[in-house]
Amino acid sequence: MASAKKTAERRDQLILATLDAIRDRGIANLRIQDVAERAGVSTGTVHYHFNDLDQLISDVYSWACERFYTTRLQALADIEDARDQLAAMIDAGVPQSQHDALVIAMHDVDLFRRGSPNMASLLQALYDRQVALYFSALQLGVAQGHFHLAGPIIDLAQNFVALEDAYEMHIISGNGSAGPRRARELLLGYARIVTGCAELSLRS
Repeated sequence: MASAKKTAERRDQLILATLDAIRDRGIANLRIQDVAERAGVSTGTVHYHFNDLDQLISDVYSWACERFYTTRLQALADIEDARDQLAAMIDAGVPQSQHDALVIAMHDVDLFRRGSPNMASLLQALYDRQVALYFSALQLGVAQGHFHLAGPIIDLAQNFVALEDAYEMHIISGNGSAGPRRARELLLGYARIVTGCAELSLRS
């Protein structure tokens, strides 16, 4: 059991090192050596846990999608008011800075592996789960009497996720006109319009 725990911890360490390497070098230039150097291990250690660079990239993408979704899910824990849930979703869905390694890696892998059936299924699964979270918050807001929606819940939920994705690209590309704070304000403005709820406010 201890060995399995150490193996999992080492894999997580290597995945985090890979996120940093992708951010710093770009995925097209990524090498096993870059990951090893950032993790402070030998290239042999990386190969022990991942067969090759392709498997490493696939596992990193899967891990990143799960971490991104789990972070959002945790942000909603113990929040009962739908207005606060929606604000928390927006907070958690926008990168804190253009240097967010997790978000950069997810978008870079999306483009690098465009057309891969495995990547496509992972991307769709993440998208669908995020839409479901927004759908739930919007549905709850209606039930609580806070929201008077301007369209079908599924349409609004999908639009929230699509807008987030667009702002993520602007943020990690360094667009100063659409930084993290501005992106949150714009998303919140959209939320106020489509929910008819003026009380929505940023949590941070």
